[in-house]
Amino acid sequence: MSRLTVFFCDLPPAGLRALPGLPPPAPDGPANVCALFGLHGPAAPLAAITYTHDFGTPPPGWCARLDPVCLLPAGATLRLLPLERSPLGEADARALFERVSSAGVIPQVTWRYAAPLRWYLLGDDAPDLTTCPPGALPAGDVAAGQPRGRDAPRWQAWLNELQMLLFDAPVNQAREARDLPPANALWLWGGGRTPALGSAPFNAVWTDQPLVGGLARLAGCRLHALPSSPQAWLAAAPAGHGLLALGAEALETGTAAAWLGALQAALDAGRLESVTLLAAGARVDLRRRGLLARLRARLRRAP
Repeated sequence: MSRLTVFFCDLPPAGLRALPGLPPPAPDGPANVCALFGLHGPAAPLAAITYTHDFGTPPPGWCARLDPVCLLPAGATLRLLPLERSPLGEADARALFERVSSAGVIPQVTWRYAAPLRWYLLGDDAPDLTTCPPGALPAGDVAAGQPRGRDAPRWQAWLNELQMLLFDAPVNQAREARDLPPANALWLWGGGRTPALGSAPFNAVWTDQPLVGGLARLAGCRLHALPSSPQAWLAAAPAGHGLLALGAEALETGTAAAWLGALQAALDAGRLESVTLLAAGARVDLRRRGLLARLRARLRRAP
């Protein structure tokens, strides 16, 4: 019989409370998805992990993300605006990537393009740098996440030069004409070498999240694409402990509620041994409901 852990990536603990019919989350979940795979510490080499997902093999040396973002003036500082809400098209992203990667601004690195918003740098030697993920900036304050370390000044100079190349790129001029935020900067983060993970903590993993996919590959788990529906997963659920990793947008689209309803029904019917829901720092263990509780739930759903 299958056991399933459902992890909501980039979701604060309060996000679990938005799911209907759940008890209050217990504050004993993992701090982040890396902890599920036994990788602890404040500075996990996230770029090397997502690179492994994107290209199927770990990077050969030091690896960092250099993702396109939008920087907007806000008073005396700059604010970072992620482009997920106004994403770059494939053709536009590749045009910008070619413009900056062919300019030779950063010496002795190799550029790799994985997706419109996931670009990589590879190098033989690891620079002395401490960086900040773009999603961790307080209120998007760029000044709070500038690179630090012995090599930070020269890297900041290279990033400024790349920003000038992006400023007047035809792609960005066209985006601004359509009232879309331009991809006018590159954000350096996640640098490091590939971590060594222990034995696979899950028999199989289903996800479309690059960080989870990379961890699964490095840990030797069987990795599958996200199922088209909960029913499709239940129809072929293998024995053992599986991990289903959903993005935070699953709450917005109703995907999470659909999964929750189907998994609870499968648990009630004895088709699943256990179902655990996790977000950063929070955990909910679904319980098998008796007949009376199921009838009440059915009545609540009735029009």
